[in-house]
Amino acid sequence: MNFMEWFMIKHIKPKDLAEIKKIDLLTYLGNYQPDRLKKISHDTYCIKDHESLHISNGLWHWQSMGIGGRSALDFLMKVDNYSFLDAAEILLQKTKAKEPVYVAYSAKEENKKLHLPTPSSTNEKAICYLVERGIDEEIIQDCINNHVIYESKYINPNTKIIYTHVTFIGYDKQNHIPKYANIRSVENDFKGDVYGSDKRFCFSIQPHILSKELHIFESAIDTLSYATLLKMNGKDYRSIHLLSLGGVAIPRKDTTEDLKLPVALTQYLEDFPEIKSLVLHLDNDKAGRLSAENIQKKLWYMDIKDCISCYGKDVNDELIVRLGKQIQSKNQQRMMQER
Repeated sequence: MNFMEWFMIKHIKPKDLAEIKKIDLLTYLGNYQPDRLKKISHDTYCIKDHESLHISNGLWHWQSMGIGGRSALDFLMKVDNYSFLDAAEILLQKTKAKEPVYVAYSAKEENKKLHLPTPSSTNEKAICYLVERGIDEEIIQDCINNHVIYESKYINPNTKIIYTHVTFIGYDKQNHIPKYANIRSVENDFKGDVYGSDKRFCFSIQPHILSKELHIFESAIDTLSYATLLKMNGKDYRSIHLLSLGGVAIPRKDTTEDLKLPVALTQYLEDFPEIKSLVLHLDNDKAGRLSAENIQKKLWYMDIKDCISCYGKDVNDELIVRLGKQIQSKNQQRMMQER
């Protein structure tokens, strides 16, 4: 933060700063720059001058650049290249001149219909991407055969550019139908849940024998990474339950008081009541540590072990180190891809 940004924060009323941070991108553009918006489906929009930048359910993702966010403040800085000072000033001036009418988003995930991404003709790029992340190829193929992973594509209708993703599927155990899908670009850092995904049914690998042990991860990549580590140690990764939470909540405070139990975990324990012990493999950062603490507090009656990665931030970092590869930051990866 430079001097001018510090100066402005010091002279903006805390209430005003909090209000401009609340403004999501669709609300901002709808109120102040409607000509930049283009509707492409029921509740998904793109930006006319950046058509791979999509806005859906309160979030925005710029696929071609691998960045995203929620607020208009983020958008003005990351996409329109304003400094924090200029972006905050723009929002303050516009909201004082005209109070924004906020967009109402659907609150009930279960009422949305999941539309799975279009499959690619092969899974070649998805497999290559996952292998590069250290995932065992036999495990990848098992997941493809079990229809929980496939390669998908999105074709921009105007530019005809094709974006390729790995798609991770979660199923409703009772009806065995897809209820959740998460996509991750094979070309950049873009990732996110597909519209209509029900977080109760996140990606998981279920055992082929009776098991009372559940291992919990933040992402599908970490879940597959741990399965790979088990195989490297001569163990059967299908002998225990492996569950991705599809991310964890970021608390407003540095405490667990406003955190709820992850809905994916609640649902999984309902589906498999025989589970008696949990092993947590959440990220070694503030959100991950608070989430682990929260789960241990709320499920105090269960046998819970908290495993913190000794290498890097998460299980995939640990796998990369075990394989003798170098952990690269996301920025380093993007720079190499752009060369």
